[in-house]
Amino acid sequence: MSQNLAPAIDSWQRADGVELLGPVRGSGLNHSTYLVRRVDGQVVQISELLHLILAKAEHPLASEELARRVSDEFGRELDADGLRLLAEAKLEPLGMLKREGSAASPAPAPTAKPLLALRAKATIFPRAAVDKLSWILSPLYAPPVVIAAVLGLIALDVWLFAVADAVSALKDVLMTPSMLVLLFALMTVGALVHELGHAAACRYGGAQPGVVGFGLYLVFPAFYTDVTDAYRLSRAGRIRTDLGGLYFHLLWVVAAGAGYLMSGSPLLLLLVITTQLQMAQQLPPTIRLDGYFVLADLAGVPDLFARVGPVLRSLIPGRETDPRVLELRPATRWIVTSWVLIVIPFLGGVLVWLAVSLPFILQQAYAAGSIHAQNLVTSIAGGHPFEAVLSGLALVMLTLPAAGSVLVLGQFARSILATLIRRLAPSLPRPMPRHAAYRPGLRIGHHS
Repeated sequence: MSQNLAPAIDSWQRADGVELLGPVRGSGLNHSTYLVRRVDGQVVQISELLHLILAKAEHPLASEELARRVSDEFGRELDADGLRLLAEAKLEPLGMLKREGSAASPAPAPTAKPLLALRAKATIFPRAAVDKLSWILSPLYAPPVVIAAVLGLIALDVWLFAVADAVSALKDVLMTPSMLVLLFALMTVGALVHELGHAAACRYGGAQPGVVGFGLYLVFPAFYTDVTDAYRLSRAGRIRTDLGGLYFHLLWVVAAGAGYLMSGSPLLLLLVITTQLQMAQQLPPTIRLDGYFVLADLAGVPDLFARVGPVLRSLIPGRETDPRVLELRPATRWIVTSWVLIVIPFLGGVLVWLAVSLPFILQQAYAAGSIHAQNLVTSIAGGHPFEAVLSGLALVMLTLPAAGSVLVLGQFARSILATLIRRLAPSLPRPMPRHAAYRPGLRIGHHS
């Protein structure tokens, strides 16, 4: 006997832990976009229609009912079939919408792997500690305090330029192993102060900072701050967050300068100088440091590196403009295109220089490393801990640039090889396309 079975009714609900962050403010796109944060912390930028589907699917709803509610809010008709298509092709694969009653476990949601991003991250200050510290420190962003701090730095630099003997201070520190180790420790503390500056700026604007942590930028140790929630803020609030690290570093310099004026310590004078050099390194927008995030927020585009390919393809004569370029506002398109035309030759020049210089770099690193390794063994055997620490630090400083050069060239060669394989063997399976997921809020600090 045949039995008539009623067709299964699709029922959809927002996935657990998904948080709607609201519209992107100050966006450089010519259409409205919204931010959604998944339970794993990944942030996804989606269209207004997809955002409405998630907003209405707070509780389980059948496709027909969910489509009706979305249509009423959106002002245009979305039928049940169209909703199923969007749910199955867009929201479900991104881990933001789930089908009620499905026995199959969902595939892992994709995560973004942006170019030149931080890897192997570990937490130093958890979210709860950062929340308290940022609340305590956020009043430092009051305009009178900011103005006084900037004027103080200008006055300090003018006075030091006229009076201080930086060369003598450098000699004194280099000739005293304990002072050199202490300088390195103070610079590391200053880097953590920098990260707390990002967190406090985020809190001052009304957003919630995340953890402060430690990771690897290529192979270089670096601190970072998770300020993803700053994307709730206006463009001015986001730029304040971008510059918050430099501002706290400025306060660190002023404090060190005041200590030098009172004590005359060459260590503090050298700390003032080296910290300002570190601050200057943060400004160029060529890699993911503070200057990069400032430019990205000025343009209203979360990930500039994701636009490199579309911009370059659109510049080829006879090729149609890529949709990811067409969606940019005119002013934003000009900023992004100009950035691409500057940063690609710059990075290309760096790669060529690395390829040409790599044999010399490795040779010199090996020769100097052998000497410092021998000094390390001798210092340990002779009971000279400061000399041993210095030799160990020297070995690390020699190893990291050489390892970083090899890693950068290796990744570049692998990328070229993968591109050639796809071009020469178009019948081979292609990788799954990447979704518009990204983790925009990590502010990378200084390399150790």
